[in-house]
Amino acid sequence: MSLLASALLLAALNDTTPRGTQLREATVTGQRIRSSASEVRLKSGTLSGLGTPTGSVESLLRTLPGVVASDELSSQYSVRGGTYDENLVYVNGFELYRPQLARSGQQEGLSALNPDLVSSLSFTAGGFHAELGDKLSSALEVQYGRTDSLRGRVRLGGFSGGATAWAGNLGVSLRYRSNVLFARTGDISGDFRADSRDAQVVWNRRHGAWRHEFLGIAQQNGFRLAPTSRTTEFGTVTQVLRLQVAMAGTEYYGFQNAFAGWRTRRALGLRHVLDAEASWSQAREVEHSDVESAYRLGDVNTNMGSDQFGEISYLRGSGGFQRYARNDLWIRDLHTALRGSHLVSETGQFNWTLGQRLQLAQDRVSEWINLDSAGYSLMHQPTLVVLGPTDTSYVPDSTLELYSVLQSQGQLSNTKHWFSTTYSDSWQLGERSLHLRAGQRLIRDSRSGEWRWSPRASFSISPSRQANWSAYLNAGSYAQTATVRELRNWTANGLETQAPMQHAWHGIVGYKRYGTRKGRPWMYQGEAYIKYQDRAFAFEQDGMRLRYLGTQPGTAVAFGLDHQLHSTWVGDAESWISLSTFRVREKFDGDWQRRGTDYRYAFSMRVEDHLPGQPQNRVYLVTSVTGGFPFGLPLENAKPFKAPPYRRMDLGFERVLPEWRGISPRLALEAYNLLEIRNTASYFWVMDISTASYYAVPNYLTNRLINISLRADF
Repeated sequence: MSLLASALLLAALNDTTPRGTQLREATVTGQRIRSSASEVRLKSGTLSGLGTPTGSVESLLRTLPGVVASDELSSQYSVRGGTYDENLVYVNGFELYRPQLARSGQQEGLSALNPDLVSSLSFTAGGFHAELGDKLSSALEVQYGRTDSLRGRVRLGGFSGGATAWAGNLGVSLRYRSNVLFARTGDISGDFRADSRDAQVVWNRRHGAWRHEFLGIAQQNGFRLAPTSRTTEFGTVTQVLRLQVAMAGTEYYGFQNAFAGWRTRRALGLRHVLDAEASWSQAREVEHSDVESAYRLGDVNTNMGSDQFGEISYLRGSGGFQRYARNDLWIRDLHTALRGSHLVSETGQFNWTLGQRLQLAQDRVSEWINLDSAGYSLMHQPTLVVLGPTDTSYVPDSTLELYSVLQSQGQLSNTKHWFSTTYSDSWQLGERSLHLRAGQRLIRDSRSGEWRWSPRASFSISPSRQANWSAYLNAGSYAQTATVRELRNWTANGLETQAPMQHAWHGIVGYKRYGTRKGRPWMYQGEAYIKYQDRAFAFEQDGMRLRYLGTQPGTAVAFGLDHQLHSTWVGDAESWISLSTFRVREKFDGDWQRRGTDYRYAFSMRVEDHLPGQPQNRVYLVTSVTGGFPFGLPLENAKPFKAPPYRRMDLGFERVLPEWRGISPRLALEAYNLLEIRNTASYFWVMDISTASYYAVPNYLTNRLINISLRADF
């Protein structure tokens, strides 16, 4: 009998229990050992985040096959050539909003996912079923709930801390984080302040055949910088360039978010369940900057026998740079849905959803950049000289044009309606087990006036119920309704409110195999996929900031291979190795070229182990190697250059201390960026007026950092 049928039976028994009889509360749990679809599940104990800079759920998610990231402090990630906007994130079935204005990971602060509340996690890198929402790349489903006998947890560290407590079915968690220590490892010197805090509440209650759930989240992230100087060296071994910058002014990035979701579930007999849910979220993001800089760029003397070794030997150019920004974004989201789940046979199940989402947004962009070199601004319009038949006239031009100006205000009011159905069933044909899951989504987008029908299906086969392998095939249509970030026009004023929805076709062929070696279980999963976007938007990636370059749809295609080898070495400690190779191409001007997410390859390894015979001494290792991202001049679709590969190793050691009065303490030592590799997040463009040449100066990520933390469970 399925888990749904078991839950329905328990609900029915509670309905028929006499009032004078009181039963003990029972919790029914299930674990799916083998998944026949392209879905990855992680245990709650694996999500502690130890040994990673953020300690977040996303830090481990980015080590899975098909997932790519190039900023260790960010919670954003790219899946199979998609952008950060193409990923669904659900907590207890509620879709979460993610910030849009942050330029780097240190500005994002805390992730919305709290690892201390997570009881289970499942991730699908494409080909997800029709019950989930309308995005182009992936779906992450996180369940909050009490695990084991945990009543509370306290974390204390050098830059973060938090407390979580459970009282029955009520869970409350408070967290704090500061990225100041990470920011100080960069090239910029100044006064940093980076404070992030949040509060989350999860509650559920069962009363007979009724079940009620509530999820509440309140977040406030702030990053303030008063820079004074910056020194960055880049180039090759034989030709080293140095950029020296003196700065004055302030930058501030703020993100505030509030979320509340409620769901009521009713069991109707043994075979039917109805859900009614509603959620509300509101976010406000600000980006305020007024920084003036004076820079000089020159060649560094690399002759070790010279008296001027390490100093600038030739000045290539100097100038000034001023950036002003007053960008504000306000978004409110209202969501309602009605769902039904019905057992139509012993193995067949039918699900349906009818939903509506109303999104209101106000966007204001006031941003300009001024470049000054050799005493005048770029772009400067020179004096016009007119040669006439009898005389020469001089027409002075008194205007000094700014390098870049964007003044934009826009409002977005969009209502999306959708209806989805899914049918799943299993059959036993001789020695073969077959499973089919087919569904469809019908979407109506009021902003663009479009209707979209999205069929999706998955099929899997294994030779028998006890087989150690399975194969599967997923295919489907996926549409994505646009938000403010996609609709913002960076070369004109206002929002492109008439832009169509983006759309992609997915095709996935996968294989899973299970086994044991030396008493330890292992699982290998391999997938070949293609994602064809017949309606895609061009974009520019500037660190964690995405700027869409118009909404005229083009074509994009991503294809590749994903591999994962998963094992459990000690106890329930999960370890795995992931390897992805892929290509991402786009066509907007008649020619195919690399898309901004064409990293080519990604390798990740996550290991959890302990010393022989000493389970109280544990080690955590996370290693990532990712190909460099393509880039080009600002606001240009062409990307002829390539960044260096992203390479990183984080290491953590944990000592499980003796239990004291029901408290289980753990002391950890973590080394972030153990090999001290300076990875590139984005590029800062400067100009040499004497040669009219642009130089791409890398913005480096964090350096090595040591942290000590204490965790106590009770």
